[in-house]
Amino acid sequence: MGHLIILALVLPLLAGVFTMIQSRQKPIRFINLLGSLLLSAVLLSLVQQVAKNGTIHVGQFYIDALSAILLLVVAVLTCTANLFSLSYMQKEITDGHISLTMLKRYYGLLNLFVFTMLCVPLVENMGILWVAVEATTLSSALLVAFYFDRAALEAAWKYVMVCTVGICLALLGTILLYYAQVNADLGGEGQALSWLAMQAVSEQLDPGMIKLAFVFILIGYGTKAGLAPMHTWLPDAHSQAPSPVSGLLSGALLSCALYGIIRMVIIVKGAVGPAFPEQFLIGFGLLSIFIAVPFILVQHDLKRLLAYSSIEHMGLITLGLGLGTPLALYGALLHIVNHAVTKSALFYLAGAIIQHYGTKHILRIRGLVSAMPVMGTMFVAAILAIAGLPPFSIFYSKLAIVWAAFQSSNYLLGALILLLMAAVFAGMIYYTLKLGFGKVPGKVHDNYQLGKPAMTAVSFSMLLMVAGGIYLPSWLDTLLIQAAAIIGGVQ
Repeated sequence: MGHLIILALVLPLLAGVFTMIQSRQKPIRFINLLGSLLLSAVLLSLVQQVAKNGTIHVGQFYIDALSAILLLVVAVLTCTANLFSLSYMQKEITDGHISLTMLKRYYGLLNLFVFTMLCVPLVENMGILWVAVEATTLSSALLVAFYFDRAALEAAWKYVMVCTVGICLALLGTILLYYAQVNADLGGEGQALSWLAMQAVSEQLDPGMIKLAFVFILIGYGTKAGLAPMHTWLPDAHSQAPSPVSGLLSGALLSCALYGIIRMVIIVKGAVGPAFPEQFLIGFGLLSIFIAVPFILVQHDLKRLLAYSSIEHMGLITLGLGLGTPLALYGALLHIVNHAVTKSALFYLAGAIIQHYGTKHILRIRGLVSAMPVMGTMFVAAILAIAGLPPFSIFYSKLAIVWAAFQSSNYLLGALILLLMAAVFAGMIYYTLKLGFGKVPGKVHDNYQLGKPAMTAVSFSMLLMVAGGIYLPSWLDTLLIQAAAIIGGVQ
């Protein structure tokens, strides 16, 4: 399996290099489409191998069921983001918003971004994991600033500054984790910051040092995951990046940061018990949902609306991890997958809407179903899905987390989650009615079509959203159960 892992890491780098030396649009499009399809196929093959045969461990590379969940997310979103980019960036060139040089830079940075995200779930060492998470910041910041206008540069600067502070705190936490390992005389040759080594002997680590390390890592990686109150960079960055990049940021990047927290939580549970990390996770998760609600209800920018929705969903996932029961962990992991597919589709559709209407202002967007019959209908359906309406897949992962709260006798917490989710649902329904129906502005032409690749990407995402609410493949169910057991300390 080592050769497949190396191939997965090499493919986006090769696609990026070959893109930069091209001088025409057609080969650029072909290289990136082929590269994304091959990469997704390799990643899905690795995921299937883990589901069928168990953990893969080759040198510094390590893929268990938990890693496989994140690899699955990256595999799906890499494919859909590249497909959507073909049509989206073509229209940007046609409208004169970007040049061929900018197009090459876009695909080069996009492939670099995918490479850095792949490194996060593939490495076993907590130190290298920190490097990988930091690398995602550097590569994605250049994509946030892609258009190089005032708003994009300001968003990228804010993103880099806030996340740099967070990643420095995560580095301090990682250093403290290493100190705890060495202080316990467990840092043998080749074992420094090894997750497997520390997880196996976690009960021997200094509890006080582990608690301190966890707090720093939670705040550090939590900043990158968009958890409140460290979320301030997220609405600006997601609203200014090209829409395919926004889909990757929200669907995959935030989950990569959460993955770092989850790996640390497993060690902490072994060292000091589950109560300490779980109370922090519940606190940050609930705060994130609470802070996102008013911004969702009074939002005027379409992409910022979706960005605040991401903060809400990251909070819900974190809360599920904090509840710590098998059902809550299962629901949180399933929600990572469901949110990635649904939110990326929403950002893709938002990009098409903004291109057609020429604005991100919600009050100026009306009559989507009339002006864009297919994509407008898809957007309305996706909004209902992200709000948690059945039979879409997100409904069931939300239900699992809420039911887990009541099942564990956290009745007040469960009721509060339901109340906050009801407020978000009401806001989303309000925006759905405003955006989807009404009179189309006179300057907007009817029957808008973005392109076949974009339609394929969005249709595939919509299919997964609906199918996931009806049927869950046995191999994915097995992965989710195994991953939940890893987090719960059963494996």
